[in-house]
Amino acid sequence: MKSIGAELAYFFRGRLRQNLKVLCLYGLFLVALMLTYALLFDFLMWRLEGRDFSLMASIYWVITVMTTLGFGDITFHTDLGYLFATIVTISGVVFLLIILPFGMISLFLAPWIEQRLRYHPTLELDEETSGHVLIFGMDPITTNLIRKLKSRMISFVVVTPDHQQALYLEEEENIRVVCGSPTDQEVLRRVRVSQARYVIANLSDPENANLCLTVRSMAKTPIAAIANDPEHVDLLRLAGANQVIPLPRILGRYLATRATTCGALAHVLDSFGALQIAEIPVYGTPFVNQTLAEACIRQRTGLAVVALWERGTLQFPTGDAILLPEALMILAGSREQLEKLEQLAGDQSREELVLILGHGRVGCASAKFLERKPVPFILIDQLANPDCADHVAVIGDATGRYLLKQAGIEQAQGVIVTTNNDSTNIFLTLSSRHSNPHIRIVARANDDANVEQLYAAGADFVVSNASVGASILSNVLESKESVFLTEGISVFRRLIPPELVGKTIAESQIRPRTGCSIVALEPDDNSPPLIVPPPEQLLQTGMGLILIGSPQQEALFAETFSLADR
Repeated sequence: MKSIGAELAYFFRGRLRQNLKVLCLYGLFLVALMLTYALLFDFLMWRLEGRDFSLMASIYWVITVMTTLGFGDITFHTDLGYLFATIVTISGVVFLLIILPFGMISLFLAPWIEQRLRYHPTLELDEETSGHVLIFGMDPITTNLIRKLKSRMISFVVVTPDHQQALYLEEEENIRVVCGSPTDQEVLRRVRVSQARYVIANLSDPENANLCLTVRSMAKTPIAAIANDPEHVDLLRLAGANQVIPLPRILGRYLATRATTCGALAHVLDSFGALQIAEIPVYGTPFVNQTLAEACIRQRTGLAVVALWERGTLQFPTGDAILLPEALMILAGSREQLEKLEQLAGDQSREELVLILGHGRVGCASAKFLERKPVPFILIDQLANPDCADHVAVIGDATGRYLLKQAGIEQAQGVIVTTNNDSTNIFLTLSSRHSNPHIRIVARANDDANVEQLYAAGADFVVSNASVGASILSNVLESKESVFLTEGISVFRRLIPPELVGKTIAESQIRPRTGCSIVALEPDDNSPPLIVPPPEQLLQTGMGLILIGSPQQEALFAETFSLADR
């Protein structure tokens, strides 16, 4: 059944989807033509021969005549009737027996046969292939990772045993694919695993362990594996993985850090040598509702506020920008300067309550983090989690406002929404915001397509599984510390585009053309980076640009200037 479904799915992709619309319109034309003939038949039969037939009988006569079956049980006995029947027969031959089959063959059957005869899945890479990333397992995480690899011009190959998936990835997504079993040594030899830059294992935990053992028996290529269950981290390391990413645990911790207001700690987004890009919540600091000029952050710490992030929107602030409590400050500076800001912000800890909606792996990880801080919390779920014996959840349906009220949402300071269903997460976010307009809501998005809906429902922060996993894998490939960015923020490095050499920053028009903002300039002489350079700064050959923007703006920069990473 899976194969049949995959074959049928072919007709709903690309150009064939447009052909289906043409076929539907033609079908409507045939139905309208038959109904018209049926009404004319009923009118002529009554006026010419005095016989009356039902609409169903009229339609039956039209179908038998147009298809040339001609049973002869209903016939005209007048010349005008014979003429009408002749017209119906000829139109049936033309529209049903010639145009319809020809259209079906030319629009659907012929392309399908041609495509099947033409497509032969790649089974082996060239012997000289090297430095490529091998990706095992396609899902939203690796889909996001592939976008990052493309923008950074890093060579990669997807390995899949599914012929239909290989066909779709090659023809629809323009992705290089090799078809074969991930745990077959011969397949791994054909994809040049020993010459690969990295292996990304994104299958189930048992399959990842099998893959790691197989790769390790053949080569010393580094392996990064995503662990679906945090308890399997050590097993995957024993199997040979160099990096194991317990994604549920990482997501849970990050959700918990953004839900509590006990102390303001900076979260490092990315680092470029001594230069660190970090975020810190405004809530819980003495800067709440001050303007950026009044806060004097750069004068007091040396840090530059390069952007503000507020409920899904990235803004590049001016001095009169107000630091709202729901915003994040994006900062650039050294680790020492970040520590100075944390001391300046002070420990704003106070007694507070956080609700965790969903007691799965992510919810359990959030609870463990809050327990160590410590922050009081209440877990709510419809079912008990047998894999998390450390915490006891309130059993009930959190979509009901009564249960949330009984749990104390009106007095709580934070809510963590962690279920596996995005529709449920959107509803819980909406309900929580309605119950307590001032509560801090951090929500998990399982699908990137639902990030905007969660922000619209009232979430202060949204953490996407796919974006977090892809960011961590990208950092692993570049040998960076495994930090990740807030959803919708991209910090990246590029060389000065040749067309901008000799121009000032103001003349380069980088922000108007791409939407990205320059965080720092890296001189070619290894001197310290120039953080937030002035508009009159001259751009010189060999300089490095460190920029910030949304993922779409990063892609636009790459498209505009067509540059590879440094």
